[in-house]
Amino acid sequence: MLRGLILRLRRSKMRTRLLLLFTMLTLLPLSVQGMVTYRHFSSTLNEKTKQYTVDVAGQANANLDRLLKDLERLSLMPLYDEQVLSILAKYDGPMGSGTWALSDDYQKMKLYTSAQAYDRPEIRGIHLLSNSGTLFSNVEPLAVNTSWDGRHDEWFNALKRSDGEWIILPPHHPSYYAGTDPSSYISVARVIKEPRTLRRLGYILIDAKQSAFGSVFSKLKIEESTNLMILDGDQRLLYEQKPDNGQSAYGELMGSGRIKELHGGERERLGGTDYLFISHKSPYSGLSVIGLTPIGVMLKESRAMMIFTLWLALFCLVTVLLLAYAVSYRITLPLVELKSNMSRVERGDFNMRVSPLGGDEFGQLGRGFNKMMDEINRLFHEVLVIGLREKEAELSALQSQINPHFIYNTLESINMMAVQRRHDEVSDMVSALGKLLRYTIDKAGRLVSLGEEIAFVDSYVRIQQIRFGGKLTVHNEIEEEVLHLRIPKLTIQPLVENAIDHGIAGREEGTIWVSALRFDNELLITVRDDGNGLEEEELTALNREIEQDPSMDSLRRSEEESLGLRNIGQRIKLLYGEGGSLTVDGSPGQGLAVTITITIPESGGEEDV
Repeated sequence: MLRGLILRLRRSKMRTRLLLLFTMLTLLPLSVQGMVTYRHFSSTLNEKTKQYTVDVAGQANANLDRLLKDLERLSLMPLYDEQVLSILAKYDGPMGSGTWALSDDYQKMKLYTSAQAYDRPEIRGIHLLSNSGTLFSNVEPLAVNTSWDGRHDEWFNALKRSDGEWIILPPHHPSYYAGTDPSSYISVARVIKEPRTLRRLGYILIDAKQSAFGSVFSKLKIEESTNLMILDGDQRLLYEQKPDNGQSAYGELMGSGRIKELHGGERERLGGTDYLFISHKSPYSGLSVIGLTPIGVMLKESRAMMIFTLWLALFCLVTVLLLAYAVSYRITLPLVELKSNMSRVERGDFNMRVSPLGGDEFGQLGRGFNKMMDEINRLFHEVLVIGLREKEAELSALQSQINPHFIYNTLESINMMAVQRRHDEVSDMVSALGKLLRYTIDKAGRLVSLGEEIAFVDSYVRIQQIRFGGKLTVHNEIEEEVLHLRIPKLTIQPLVENAIDHGIAGREEGTIWVSALRFDNELLITVRDDGNGLEEEELTALNREIEQDPSMDSLRRSEEESLGLRNIGQRIKLLYGEGGSLTVDGSPGQGLAVTITITIPESGGEEDV
């Protein structure tokens, strides 16, 4: 399969290869960079999230310590109040033997506990309990019992074993509250001892609402799916802030039995979900703040980054494909053009050229192609010129067989006889004919001055005017500064002859205008008549025929057609190339205007071609 793919690639076009090359060169580094960037971003994001969760747990523990220190301070206050100590000592006795307190003692203790609980909404109640079970509290009398036996509550037994140290009691339902209060409270409690004798006088119980412990997380920016828990030293749950789904992770975490083995930063799978486990223990209270963040939530931004990277890669890929196609098209365009031109050259069209040409290898190849075509054209025209010279040699041989002096003498004798017999028109025609013969036979060069060509035309026109009996009028509008410029011999006379034969013949009278003027380095010669003119389709066909490139076949046809418009146009194109042209313009009933445009050489046209 790979071999076949390579074979097809070798047979494909260069444009296809360049497109594949550009795509691979761009797509490969882009893919590698995207993968490396995604992995680095994911790793960095996970580390930042883990560190942030650790910081949140530490800040939560700091807030929790401030709350507990305040409650601990409140638990120490009775030790410094002699009145409180004396009232508790008055109601000493075995637990469960307590009775109603005296009204005066009750009021004093009520004022004391109420003052300590003032402006502390997180405290549900502050209770002072004597050894016998007599209870003093800031809570309204109907909401709490005045005497209570704590021997039936396990948490109270833990308080008795504390020996004067403050302890934190996990959420529980104190039975000293009257009625059916369903709320659970977290209590900070302490055994009250007489400072001098260290004899136990009673207990202080400060019941805090669980919402007070939740407030330590209220001002922290925590991921909504994160589960936060506060555990005491015995791994008992004091408070849990559940995620949006409301599911508790404490039961599964304790059920796994690995909570003591876990360390901060590890992964733990609970309920089919992977969590990042973070733990921070307070050295002051011994409480631990544990955070469980779903790994999927942590990777949410990574997935968003991955999706963004994929879309970006797709956009870059499409952009690269478009740019690669444009670049490959631009690179291979000269080759395609060169191939097309070579195909046309194979069919015999040697006028093809490559343009524009740059400075790269394609430009050098194009210049080489153009030079080759110029050389082919040069050789082609050399062969053409050789053929023309052979024709000229044949013409010269024919001309040499005629004795010009005999003809001139004969015409002069006829002229003298016409003068003697007063035949002025015959004399004029013979003189004009003599000038025509001298111009055509004696002027061996191919180029003559414009003045000489105009004089030759005047001689021809004189004969035609005698022929038409004065119906022909010719006006010359020639600038003096162009009379010395050299033009091809027998250029204007055939145009005048064409105007007479095809434009004026058969009419009662006609006018021909011959003009010559110069624009910068161009000479414009126009022969215009007021004859019948041509239709637009005929003009288009005539101009198209005149503009055809000269060839040997066309030269042969030109010989048959004598010195017509086609012959003149081809001679001008052969002599001047792109610097010369012949065009015909006109409309029915308005006559024709034949214009010759010749680019004047730097020598001023003084030299022959």
